[in-house]
Amino acid sequence: MTAKRILVPVDGAQDMAAILSLVGGIARASGGAVRLLAVHPIPKPRRDRCDRIVVSTDRQIEHLQSRTHDQLRALARATLDGVAVETAVVFGDRDIEIDVEAECFRADVVVMTAGRPAGPLAPFGSLLRWLSPGRSSELGVLRLRSVRAG
Repeated sequence: MTAKRILVPVDGAQDMAAILSLVGGIARASGGAVRLLAVHPIPKPRRDRCDRIVVSTDRQIEHLQSRTHDQLRALARATLDGVAVETAVVFGDRDIEIDVEAECFRADVVVMTAGRPAGPLAPFGSLLRWLSPGRSSELGVLRLRSVRAG
């Protein structure tokens, strides 16, 4: 499998820069492209003491989208030099939105930090292959437990 289209759901992991350095190496070697994806939960409107909406959901989404796109672009500049990079910010359930984005982007590989142990294989390594039900064996997911730079 060639990793020409790499989707990276970005989270708050401390080693995200190291993970992106690894992804950058893969993308450079394959001539591939990377899409950095941020998924936020849908914000609830902010209300004052009288239960009046003071900040709407739409306004919060606009603010989060703008701020997050800026953060993703800064992360890309710092770690993915020489790689074609796209950014996407979406709102909803993280697992569902990652699956939708992988399909829309036609990702060959999704690279994620391992948030939860992955069943009985968890103790045996950080690299897992996962087959998406909708894409048969086309989609690979790399779950990285820890990446240490250097």
